[in-house]
Amino acid sequence: MKLSRRDALRAGGGLLAAAGLAGCIEQRVTRRETRLTSSTNWALNPSVERSLDAEAFSTYTDDMADRYGDSGVWGLEAEQPDDFETAYTQRLVVSRETPGQPGGTDSSLDPEDVDPDAPLLIVDASVATYAVGENRYRYWLWAAADGGDDRLVRDVTLSTISASVSLRDGTLTDAATVSRSDGDAEVTLGSPPSGRFPLSETTDGIEANSERREGGFYDVEWTGSVDGVQSVNGVCEEERQGDHDFFWSVGAGYTLDERV
Repeated sequence: MKLSRRDALRAGGGLLAAAGLAGCIEQRVTRRETRLTSSTNWALNPSVERSLDAEAFSTYTDDMADRYGDSGVWGLEAEQPDDFETAYTQRLVVSRETPGQPGGTDSSLDPEDVDPDAPLLIVDASVATYAVGENRYRYWLWAAADGGDDRLVRDVTLSTISASVSLRDGTLTDAATVSRSDGDAEVTLGSPPSGRFPLSETTDGIEANSERREGGFYDVEWTGSVDGVQSVNGVCEEERQGDHDFFWSVGAGYTLDERV
């Protein structure tokens, strides 16, 4: 088809404009901070087959001391009761499922089900129950993660770690606060179990919350920014008759810088 002079000028102008735009493309790289969090919530009672006896829990605490040092299950220093009832453990992976979602969760009450060498942030956690009197029981909570582990494919900063219990059939009668002193934190109800665990210098806060009532709850949470190991402990007391029946939650989060 033959073009008129006006059409030819228009076509030529379009080509020139396109060429000019192609020559002016500027590549710009920026960075953004991404925050990821994950949590679990397990319903635990004697019908759950993943409970540990005293010997198995002792082996687990030794393994976690090897993995986390002073941030293991019993921290820097602890008093342990004699009347062990039961314990549960879990491993939680904090990861992003897709670029459009804030976080994903992969966890198991059998830690061996989750690869400890996976290139993702891993949280190890346990809850142990002890009989301390007639119809009185105490829960010892622990969770820890290592934001500076060499197996991680990206540099991340651990920003939060938490653990909690929520009673289904029992009354929360006592709950430990968290006191800080010289880079350590202490949780105690005046008698075992109790202990101290280390706090990173970049800790923003460590606090415990509870509702002391039938079906009450207790949680403890650390917040800050650390590219290494951080743990958290807590302890609370329940009055009940019969078997244990409660929800156990563990959560963690981290930040990372991404190029966009």
